[in-house]
Formats: sequence, C-alpha cells, structure tokens
Amino acid sequence: MVAADTSEKSAEPAHFAVAVRGYNQKQVDERLASLSAELKTTSRNRDEAVATSGELSKALSYAQKELADAKAALVRMTESPSGAGAMAERVRMMMQLAEEEIAELKASADADAASTREEADKYSHESRRAIDKLTRERAAEHEQLMADARAENQRLADEAKAYREKLDDEALERRHAADKKATDELAARIAETERAATERIKALESEAAAKLADANRQLAEAEERQRVTLALKANVADRLAATDLAVQEAIRALAPGEDIPPKPAPKTPAKPAPAPEAAKPRS
Repeated sequence: MVAADTSEKSAEPAHFAVAVRGYNQKQVDERLASLSAELKTTSRNRDEAVATSGELSKALSYAQKELADAKAALVRMTESPSGAGAMAERVRMMMQLAEEEIAELKASADADAASTREEADKYSHESRRAIDKLTRERAAEHEQLMADARAENQRLADEAKAYREKLDDEALERRHAADKKATDELAARIAETERAATERIKALESEAAAKLADANRQLAEAEERQRVTLALKANVADRLAATDLAVQEAIRALAPGEDIPPKPAPKTPAKPAPAPEAAKPRS
C-alpha cells in the first residue's frame, strides 16, 4: 500500500550536516519537502479511505497551509545568523508544527477510522523521534559551540594576561635602565663639577701663593731699602757730629780763652719697628 511505503520512508532518520551558521539549508529544505510530500500522500490516502469526511479535508488543508508557513519561517530563520535564540526558535517551530500536525491527524483519524489513527500515531512517533533527534543534535551542537567559545575566551584571556605581564616587565626594565642612566649621568656631572672645582681651587691657591710670595718679596726688598736708608742716615749723622766736633775743637784751638759751648750732637733717627710677618698661603 502507498501508506505503508510512506511510513517506511518517514521512519528513515534525517541526517543534517552541520554548517558554519547552523544546519545545511539545502538539506533542511529537502527534508521539509520530503515531509510535505509525505503529508500530501497521507492526505490522499486518507481522502480515498474517508471520502465523505469534509472536515478531514479542511483539517488537512489547514495543516498543509501551516506547514507551508512554518517552512517559510524556517527558511527565513536559516538565512539569519546562527545563535542560541535562532536555534531554539527553529527547534520550537518544528516541534510545534509536528505536534500540531500530529494532534490534528490523530483527531481526524480517531473520528474517521482506526487505520487512520494508527497511521497518525505512527507518523507522530516518527516525527517525535526525528524532532527529538534533531533537538539532541542541536543541543549537542549548541553545547559544543558554547564549550568552544568558553575555551577560546579563556585562551584569549590567558594570552592577554601574558602579553600584559610581558609589557609590564619590559616597561619595568626600561624604567630601571632609564633610572640607571640618569644616575650615571648625574654621578658623572657631579664628578666633573668636583674635578673642575678642585682644579679651580688649586689654580686659585697657586695664584694666591704666587701673589703672596711676590708681596713678601716686595716687602722684604722695601724693608731692606729702609734698613739701608736708615743705616746711611745714621752714618751721615755720625759723620756730621764728628765734623761738628772737629770744627768746635778747631775753633777752640784758634781762640783760646773763649768758651764756645759745644753744639748738641744730632739725634740719630730711631729705627722703625719691624713689619709684621706676612701671612703664609693656605695649603
């Protein structure tokens, strides 16, 4: 029978290849087209079995319309970026579609015939099994994607932390190198300043010592000239006194009887006090 063939075909599990943004759209469309074909075949078999059931025809038409709407919605969802919300929505829509279709078929089959009810039950079971499998696959895929995302986030965080620590170490090394360079330059400038100051002090001390030695020499020469001058003055005074004394004696000898008072001897100028000793240069 055609119904039996349809049941065997619908019992085959659907294997959807996982693409980057969800299930492969072509395979989903093919599967939905296959489901639509199975529904149409079931509808024809049911119409042939229950020709007088107008309500069943209306229910099947309504179910087919909803299936077409659901197919269009699924196509739109598969074209959108994959995400947890889109995945859940697709699964929910497929489950809702299958459950509504199964419920409609069961209600119509119960009202029409036991064979139709059995067929609907079988179709419901197979649909549920396919949906459950799809749900499990989708959940596994979602869990794997989340695990991969968590692992990738952790890896990126570890890399960022390592890179940040490396930058901190490099910055610390550069800071230490800059501090050492500044310290060395400061020490070199201080040493150069001290050396220049020492040389300047030595030069000033040498200049001061030379000036002091020259001053002492000039002072010694002046004292020597003063001593010679004083000695000369004293010699001249002594000679003048001796000459005056000789003149007086000669006068007395020429005029005996006259008392000629002796002239006072000229005073010898006092020697000047010695100059204070010049200060010695600082070492």
